[in-house]
Amino acid sequence: MNPELFEPYALAHSHNSRPGAAARRGAALAALLLGISACHGAGEEPEQEVTGAVSTGNDLYSGIPQDGIVLGEPSAPITLLEFSDLRCSHCRDYALEILPVILDRHVRTKQVKLVFRNLAFLGPSSVQAARMAAAVGMQDRLWDFVDRFFRIQARERPAITDELLLRLASELPGVDAAQAMAQRDSPEVLQQLEAARAEAEALQIRGVPALFLSREGQAPRRLRLSSMSPEPISRAIEQILLEPQPPR
Repeated sequence: MNPELFEPYALAHSHNSRPGAAARRGAALAALLLGISACHGAGEEPEQEVTGAVSTGNDLYSGIPQDGIVLGEPSAPITLLEFSDLRCSHCRDYALEILPVILDRHVRTKQVKLVFRNLAFLGPSSVQAARMAAAVGMQDRLWDFVDRFFRIQARERPAITDELLLRLASELPGVDAAQAMAQRDSPEVLQQLEAARAEAEALQIRGVPALFLSREGQAPRRLRLSSMSPEPISRAIEQILLEPQPPR
């Protein structure tokens, strides 16, 4: 195993100061270069930045199986576990700039399946968005909703209202938006978010995005992102695929 690709679970740091926008962007890049997640603490708001990926993504998940929080071929040998908060600008940047490459390289080729764990810790808006995403996920369109939500966050910074959430869900083909709205406070949704919180606590996650790779029968290993690119993730996936597997 190449230790440069992975990091100890407890490497995430928190920040108490609130610097200006330029300093925050610099800190975010430094955090990614060090493999440290950059969104922390209740009440933090995402930057109003536009990425080059905003106008794409209409067919991002077309043809890829979805089942609740899982995206990809169920029998894929590797699982990429993602912890995110929908109000986190760094999670948004990962989803719009890195994830599409991982989908094409590793998910569509059936090497990897993705699991989304929603940590709603950036205030009430995070909770609203997380509950709606989970409810849409009950119709197996969570990943489409998350992508649509991040894209509108990249263009603007709208207030998270019932009207916005209903509109985003209604734009997804095959989704009954009214049903999703009605299921936001269901036991299934609350259980899903509590399970994400409990798993994050067990893995000592203190910031997002946090990414873990695992193979069946192995403990998850936290990725060390050496750059804001998909290359460290691809290298780690390829390394795991080459590792000898224990006999069943």
